[in-house]
Amino acid sequence: MHDAQGMALVFALLVVGALVAAVLAMARYQQTHQLLERVAVRFRGQIEPGDFFTSPEVRLKFEGHAAVLRFKRVGKHSHQTIFSIAWPDQGLRCEVYPQDIYSGLRKLLGTEDIEIGSPQFDATYFIAGNSPAEIRGLLTSEVQSVVFRLSSLSQANYFATREIQVKWGGGVMTVIKPSRLSTFESLEQFVALCGMLFSAAIRTRNTGIEFLAENREPDTAEAQCQVCGAGLTGDLVYCASCETPHHRDCWTYFGSCSTYACGEKRFTERPKPARPAKQEKKHRQRK
Repeated sequence: MHDAQGMALVFALLVVGALVAAVLAMARYQQTHQLLERVAVRFRGQIEPGDFFTSPEVRLKFEGHAAVLRFKRVGKHSHQTIFSIAWPDQGLRCEVYPQDIYSGLRKLLGTEDIEIGSPQFDATYFIAGNSPAEIRGLLTSEVQSVVFRLSSLSQANYFATREIQVKWGGGVMTVIKPSRLSTFESLEQFVALCGMLFSAAIRTRNTGIEFLAENREPDTAEAQCQVCGAGLTGDLVYCASCETPHHRDCWTYFGSCSTYACGEKRFTERPKPARPAKQEKKHRQRK
């Protein structure tokens, strides 16, 4: 009798816990949706609602180029704020990371830390890419200034100037803030600064370069391994938490996911399949 009562109590507690978790998740979703909706109105964009499992996104345009603002969960408790925008040169690869323990590992794996001739920027960031001369032309003093402003956005700790990651690759410029910017003011400033960074960077391009497919949506998929910087081909594994792809050898060497604030030590052999419901929803929206 007592065992049956105990099991019933445990079951009731589990049901209550699940309901509370569902209510909290819905409240977080609504809060995120309202926040991003304000950002969409501010920058004349459009919000893509998402669903119970996926966060809403904001679709924007800067100087005629499609952009996306989104949040990404990494690990169990951390998030990233990500801005991606179509870039006209699909051949350029430039990655700007903070100088930290990962930098030493990248050097051990043979990735060159490109110096651009700016003592402060070179000391603060690890710069990798496929064309040192082109990258030096890209990272002008104006671009550097905006990167520093992005790094210190909404942060109050000593390491504020290090907390940013900027990538150019595969026809996309991506800015990653390894935290969830949860106020309208911080998100507004983040998007505005990302737009300034894009404008400053695009001015470094030769006027003869044409903007191919400038209205396409940016492909936000990773194009290079974040550990070694080489293309993602061959034997790959995927973070069990955030699904970031790595070369198997790089994961083994690194010992965990290389994505900021993730730190997951488990990997899977293949990425999780896309949810059919979301794909069908997007298909209907395009129509």
